[in-house]
Amino acid sequence: MAERDPIDLIKDQINRWEELTGLHSDHELFKQWQVETRTILEKAFNPKSTHIQNFNALRFREVSVKAFDSPEINKINSARYKRDLESAKNVLLSAIKELNLDRTLFKKIQTTPKTVEVSLKGEYYISCGITEPEIKKAIQLAFEGSGLISIHDNESQPEKESLNHRMEQIRRARVGIYDLSFPQKEGVLFELGLALGMGKEVTITYKKGATLPEMTRTLPGIEYENLPDLTDKLKKRLC
Repeated sequence: MAERDPIDLIKDQINRWEELTGLHSDHELFKQWQVETRTILEKAFNPKSTHIQNFNALRFREVSVKAFDSPEINKINSARYKRDLESAKNVLLSAIKELNLDRTLFKKIQTTPKTVEVSLKGEYYISCGITEPEIKKAIQLAFEGSGLISIHDNESQPEKESLNHRMEQIRRARVGIYDLSFPQKEGVLFELGLALGMGKEVTITYKKGATLPEMTRTLPGIEYENLPDLTDKLKKRLC
């Protein structure tokens, strides 16, 4: 399992909040998010922490007995889900605030960990503008053992998929990889813009010597000399 800063992990969970708002408490993506969020809080705080207690108190639905399903009950459950999802976001923001305070005001007696071990599940997105098989393979090797799987079917040709389909994939993925080694590939920049607009976690990769568009230079990036170097550096970033 990889070790990561709990603040970064909680921020990642908050960044996924928007994609959860249109779902419901029985949706697989929400249930995965709920389990992962609880695990992160339990690893970062004392079991008696109010953050854990407040998060565990959220039910995300009013009625859970299937026999009582009806349009009225579904409407009530939907309202409760949205209300509790908003409360969950506030719990996570409060948790980040405490972690930051613990590191700045109580450096000598810090009670929360700087890193926690996690094994997150989900999918990653490789930009459809990356058509070179060797670059794709180098990226895929970096994700092996990470708990994340490629959102693309091995037999598919992502670059030929419709824009709406690609947008849905970008929205669904936990992280996206966008290689800017070839500035003439406008599709990569277009997808990168979509991902940033959705608030998704992005990682830019580029071969040493490549000229990056100025607007992208402040984004998280990995400069690599060759493909093994790309795999190694991306794997370290994931950890």
